[in-house]
Amino acid sequence: MFKSFISLLFVFIFLFVSTTTSANDEEVKQLVEEVSKMYISSMAFLFKNQWLINQKGGDKSELFSDKFVNNIRREYEEKYQEDFPKANHHVKKILLQTMVEVMEDNRPILTDADIAFKGIIPATFASQLGRKLSIKGIGLKIKFTRMIEGIRNKANIPDAWESAIIKDVIKDPKIYYDANANVAGKAVYRQFTPLPMKPYCLKCHGTIADNPLNKGKDRSQWTDIDMTGFKMENWKITDFGGGVSILMERSSLK
Repeated sequence: MFKSFISLLFVFIFLFVSTTTSANDEEVKQLVEEVSKMYISSMAFLFKNQWLINQKGGDKSELFSDKFVNNIRREYEEKYQEDFPKANHHVKKILLQTMVEVMEDNRPILTDADIAFKGIIPATFASQLGRKLSIKGIGLKIKFTRMIEGIRNKANIPDAWESAIIKDVIKDPKIYYDANANVAGKAVYRQFTPLPMKPYCLKCHGTIADNPLNKGKDRSQWTDIDMTGFKMENWKITDFGGGVSILMERSSLK
């Protein structure tokens, strides 16, 4: 009788732990997905509003503070057809705060009345955001990356996990999630979301004919150096542009 009771108790504990773990994993997966979507929405807003970013003078308030967050919210809800995530987790709160801080850091150049190209594009925004998040030490890393060939910013070079996933993504484009990853001895959750190439990307990464700096010039004067000072890579709209890599340490969820 006692042995039967003990056996039933162990079964109950096993089922309880398994169910709890499964529920926790689903909650974490949702959190990682929301973080990824929030960041992608900020990228989309910056893509669409390069005209505002680069205009000389004028009202730039939509790029700062609560207005910037509200624009990310609208982009999120339009893009994903779902409500913007509630700031019910410190990771999401700090992510939004850091996004605002990045734009505030760039206020001098964004509001400069003489500079025509501000250089605040999704790629530079990602790099600055990633650096700030690493300093805050909340166990969240966000990176916009692709194959090592053609990487301009060395901080965006893919690690072993990302390199392997990118190969899979090219064969089968979809979101990849790993709940059992390990980095430097730390248990982490990882997600890679591929992003399709957009026409705007080609202004810097496309062919010499895509370069806005060549507009109105004789072909003999064309340059293959883009607006940011890098040599253009001759990518096409059908090429793999890259994706958003999210890494979240399990410890950050406590």
